[in-house]
Amino acid sequence: MNEIKKIIKRILKMNVVVKRSDYNENNFSIALKELVSNNPHLLDSRMGVGKRNDGKEFYRDIAKIEKGFEFLNVELDSYGRKEVKNIFEYDGFNSGTPMKTKPFPMCINNIRRMLWFDRTLYWYPSSSGSLVSKQKFLDYLIKEGFLDNKCSNYDGIGVDNIVFTCSTTHAYSMILRAIARDEDVILMTGPNYGLFALEPERINARVCILDLEEEDDWYVNPNKLSKKIDEINEKLKIQFKGKLPYIPKVVAFLNMNPHNPLGKVMNNKNIDILKSIGDVCLEKGVFVIDDLIYRDLTFDQNDLAVPLATFPKYFNNTISLFGISKAYGLASFRAGAIVAPIPICRAITAQIWQYMDSIPTPQIQAVIGAFNGSEKRYKMARKYFKPIINEYKYRFMLLKALIEGIDSISDIKLKNKIIRDIYKYEKDKESRKYLLKGVPGVFIKKGTTPMSGFFAVIDFTRLKGKRYKDIVINDDFDLLKFLYIEGKIKCIMGKNMSWPIEDEIVARVNFGLEKHALVNNVSIINKAVRKLK
Repeated sequence: MNEIKKIIKRILKMNVVVKRSDYNENNFSIALKELVSNNPHLLDSRMGVGKRNDGKEFYRDIAKIEKGFEFLNVELDSYGRKEVKNIFEYDGFNSGTPMKTKPFPMCINNIRRMLWFDRTLYWYPSSSGSLVSKQKFLDYLIKEGFLDNKCSNYDGIGVDNIVFTCSTTHAYSMILRAIARDEDVILMTGPNYGLFALEPERINARVCILDLEEEDDWYVNPNKLSKKIDEINEKLKIQFKGKLPYIPKVVAFLNMNPHNPLGKVMNNKNIDILKSIGDVCLEKGVFVIDDLIYRDLTFDQNDLAVPLATFPKYFNNTISLFGISKAYGLASFRAGAIVAPIPICRAITAQIWQYMDSIPTPQIQAVIGAFNGSEKRYKMARKYFKPIINEYKYRFMLLKALIEGIDSISDIKLKNKIIRDIYKYEKDKESRKYLLKGVPGVFIKKGTTPMSGFFAVIDFTRLKGKRYKDIVINDDFDLLKFLYIEGKIKCIMGKNMSWPIEDEIVARVNFGLEKHALVNNVSIINKAVRKLK
């Protein structure tokens, strides 16, 4: 058996010895020394969040996120103890990687077919993808509710409304460059996906936050959205009058459906909220960037998140994002697509042509493997997603039991399964006992049980004021520093995602981790929290 493993490793090149690079500044050329002198951060291997191109400081809302990521990605490492074992990157609660699954079969089949039978791979492809590939994607869109027939104020959807991209992150970045001028505002919710929140300010636009509230069940309240847009626009008029050849404005609202990190879904059960968001943005002259990346992980597979652009009324005001990273087991492929009005698609295509010429064909083949209108695709999707969704649901309940205690689970069969997993992955009897009791004073944030995706919001607020040695828990940074010192735990904290309630201490954790990693992470947190007094 060991010989077989060695052969497999050799075939997969997993036994390659990696030689890391090094440098001596004395060996730098004159040009390289000058570059480094002007950009000293280039000598730091740790990833910062970047800066605005215009040299200004980030505005208030993004300055908070910047501070959170700088602490998480840079400063936190200085608190680690050598005797405490590091947690593997993809086993950490801060990971944004989806659950380990096999890739969607049609994606892989498309790529294999391309490699074996495509006789045009020596061609440079068109910038936004071939018309044949776009037609296959279009067939999927029509099957999902996009209308191809013209009607009042709507020209119907066609292949010219589609652009393939290298990931939704790539797509989002190009969209911002297409629609936002300096100081224009991208409005998004708090909480949010912190890395999407940072991007507008890097290109000299800015971000404002619409706080979600428990009283609205953590959904966007369209009336509050409308008021927020008006308030921001009024402030911009005053702030920039006479300073620019135009008055900046709110140009887009980022609508995450399903929401990241809350997992809230706008589907047919609450379609009125979605339509009202569309109405507000249409009236105010604000584009909707409809981020649908988690759509296929909607737990109710019979009622997926509804794309706003399936309603003709909103199509010309909506830019839809699709991708295969979260649901199709192909995050490493970095492949996605934009569906938008023709002028925006042309603006995106121009960027692709200017900066990278064209989108790689393998990415496009993977995308149309996931998104095509064939009966085979839909039959395969039903078979593919059913066990994945069931496992995500189970892992959330496993996390809930680990955090809030096994008695928080009412279903006897489910409770017994969770107990078996705790016993399987935690061998220490004392640790098992504490795991079954839950983490003292820590809970899943009220009202945030996810309906999609693989993130949960954990509320640590009741730990405020507690101490261990010289550490007192007063905010996100104190808690994160404490957990890292005790067990190298990293989490995306409230400050990393614009959590709307300032005095709460919350963390976004990934419950799509392997079960052994879920148990291990919570076990470390449980032991650490019990030291607090």
